[in-house]
Amino acid sequence: MTGIGSLPFTSTATAIQAVAEFSPEIPFWPQLPQLSLEEEAIGQGLGVLRGLITPRHYGYGYSVKDGRIDSVLERLHRSDGELMAANASGFGALEEGFARGFFPSATAVKGQIEGPVTLATCLFYKDRPFLSDSALFAAIAFHVSQMICWQVDRLKATGLPVLLFVDEPALCLETSSGVSEEKRLNALAATLDDARAGGAVAGLHCCAARPFTRMCRAKPDILSFDAHEGLEAFFADRDALAFARSGGTVAYGMIPTWNRLNPLDPVQLFTRWLTAASMAGDPQELAQQAVITATCGLGLVETSSVGESFNAARGVGRLIRRLAQSW
Repeated sequence: MTGIGSLPFTSTATAIQAVAEFSPEIPFWPQLPQLSLEEEAIGQGLGVLRGLITPRHYGYGYSVKDGRIDSVLERLHRSDGELMAANASGFGALEEGFARGFFPSATAVKGQIEGPVTLATCLFYKDRPFLSDSALFAAIAFHVSQMICWQVDRLKATGLPVLLFVDEPALCLETSSGVSEEKRLNALAATLDDARAGGAVAGLHCCAARPFTRMCRAKPDILSFDAHEGLEAFFADRDALAFARSGGTVAYGMIPTWNRLNPLDPVQLFTRWLTAASMAGDPQELAQQAVITATCGLGLVETSSVGESFNAARGVGRLIRRLAQSW
């Protein structure tokens, strides 16, 4: 069990304590969106462009400042992928936590970053997203690959296996103009390949409208999705089921990001998973490669809900592991 990425705290010390308490086996660096705008997922991914972009006054995302597009492209092409303390303070806090021995039972360590399709959807030049232009999209994709490689190199210093997840909610968007779907997915697949080339296990997370075929075409090692909404759709999808049956690891986001989780019963959630898996194949076999998580990051929930979310995921995961061990 591990976290998707974000936590609702405004203190890195508190966030790392929560990671150590609730995700000791696979600690992750916590993204802290309530700490500042730059700590949000898009802000972190575009941190290299500080001073050259500005939040849009309407809609979503960021716009390139007037006359700065050449400087933006230069920074993206020269990116070394470093995550700075000013916009990703949780990364350094995780490293310090390892140095101080906070994670004695860790079996792996996890990093994450926003993917090229999503970042290119949220960065605009002259009111058009970077995703509408092949050259602009290529610059974003290069920068994302650099951030992945930088994270993997730093996390490998723990001496543990590294999981690197790319978050791509924009995969649910339909292709209308600009960069074709094939080029989008090829760029995403290349970032996952870069993670593997560095020695990491490559995960792909999408908590949006469950584009399972697109996710599978990117060839992740781990497929992570909102199973609270889309569990049955996953097992009914030919590509998704082929991924699971071929040995791919699936992170089922069974725990919704609600502020009050007391009504949730891990046994009922497990029964729902077992019923859906039984209709799709051998549930014991599918349980071998199953992980249970929250549907998405916890950055916007109440702090008191963090423990409830992880405990619920642990409860469901324990039942699935028992099923897998009896196979």
